[in-house]
Amino acid sequence: MNISITKCIRELNRNHNVEEMLPEYVKQCRNYYGSHACYKLALEYFMFFENVSEEAGPLNSDEDRILGQINSITESFFLKMPDMEGCKKLSEELLSLRKEITDRMQVLSAYVDCFSVYEYILNRLEYRFKDMEEMPEDVQFTEDVVQFIFSSKDNAAINEKVRFVIGQLPMRMLRSKYFDVIRESVSIYKGNSLSSLEGFEYMFRTNAMLYKDKNMDIYFTEFKKPLEELKNAGFEDIDITQYKNYNDIVEDNTYELLKLSDLYILFGEIVNLLYTVIAVAAYTDEADRVQDKSLGVAATVIKGINVLFSGKDSDIWRLAEEALDIEKEKLEWLSELLDELTGKQETISEILDMAEAALGQVKEVHGGAIDSLGLTENFDLLARLSLLNSNSTFAELGEDIEDVEVTAQMADEAAGKLISEVKELFKNSSRILRRAVMANTLEKIPVFFNTPQEVADYVSLSLLQCDDEAEKYASKEIIMDEIEEYRMFNETQE
Repeated sequence: MNISITKCIRELNRNHNVEEMLPEYVKQCRNYYGSHACYKLALEYFMFFENVSEEAGPLNSDEDRILGQINSITESFFLKMPDMEGCKKLSEELLSLRKEITDRMQVLSAYVDCFSVYEYILNRLEYRFKDMEEMPEDVQFTEDVVQFIFSSKDNAAINEKVRFVIGQLPMRMLRSKYFDVIRESVSIYKGNSLSSLEGFEYMFRTNAMLYKDKNMDIYFTEFKKPLEELKNAGFEDIDITQYKNYNDIVEDNTYELLKLSDLYILFGEIVNLLYTVIAVAAYTDEADRVQDKSLGVAATVIKGINVLFSGKDSDIWRLAEEALDIEKEKLEWLSELLDELTGKQETISEILDMAEAALGQVKEVHGGAIDSLGLTENFDLLARLSLLNSNSTFAELGEDIEDVEVTAQMADEAAGKLISEVKELFKNSSRILRRAVMANTLEKIPVFFNTPQEVADYVSLSLLQCDDEAEKYASKEIIMDEIEEYRMFNETQE
């Protein structure tokens, strides 16, 4: 590249040579995104094959179809080398597949959140049927908890510990106080963006079992029956046989859900990387594409894994210096190729961080020039690739929508709606389920204490008002385990 991306950004910030620098900035960003994704795809696709073939177990028909579609698109691009128009069609197919994977993942997440509430309930019932060992008295326990929370001077770490403790202590908060906390939590978003408030509402509803996804009637319906059985369970007076049955239901279904979630996260990551590589090719002339030996090595790894997935014969194994007959030998050779790519991702990541940091300002300052140079679609692509390059595997890729500022009225209406939904849920719920929902949501919302004394008072009062020794013991055990783990971690760092 004749012009470094650093110079592009510097010149654009100075408003110099804009008509020359904008196309160069776009070209370089595209190529860096494509190269970074190709290197990462080689590693992720290799690990994906190992996971699916060795750990994931048999796939059902839907998962097998999704995997087949991913492998088919990979083969079409890396082995058949389509033109730009063909790449655009493949990228559109990937976006459609990504939408399905995202929809399925949302359903899985909704089910996981529901079962986690029942896991909380059963954890508090466990010691009705097990012997309890000695635990610190309430006063000593409160002192230990407060010391644990404020042992750090970092406010973020303190708030995280506070939320954890609130979520594990016996829940004895009055409903009126709980609703006040919801109002206070929503009021924080006054003056902030509407999207941030909507994110809070989504988080709250999922943790309160209020979120209803229309696709729950389509995807993973096998989890509806066990969840319905738990909803109808009378937990207050269960015997040990019922406890074990409900505990098995929660553990078995949670295990299956988490296993499926792990698989769909892998699907999502592979599709994001594959889309990035192919979308970049769809917008890049052959003359502008990066020609690099390391990218050729990455492509060889991807082709090799694709062939292993398909089980087809291929000439690719002839590139090895010795004959490769069995799958293990082929994987070992591909693994050696991966070693040659060490550090490539990290080097490009630093460049992309700089390029992404400038993207918003470049679009804002030079919007008119971007339009007149016919680069609007390219900048939309860069924004999409930036999202795909983030840590959010399932980030929404819709068109940019102008965010609005949350007014006091909007916040009040949002709080009122959440409280109304919670009241409706509580109306038909047992006391133990209500407490579980309150604990599960309070653990996720902003901290509502102002001083260490308020925290100490909350811990002390929570224990004092709990007359269920099994529940109190279980809460103490979970918190003490976390304190001990924290202490051991700090000792290893000294």
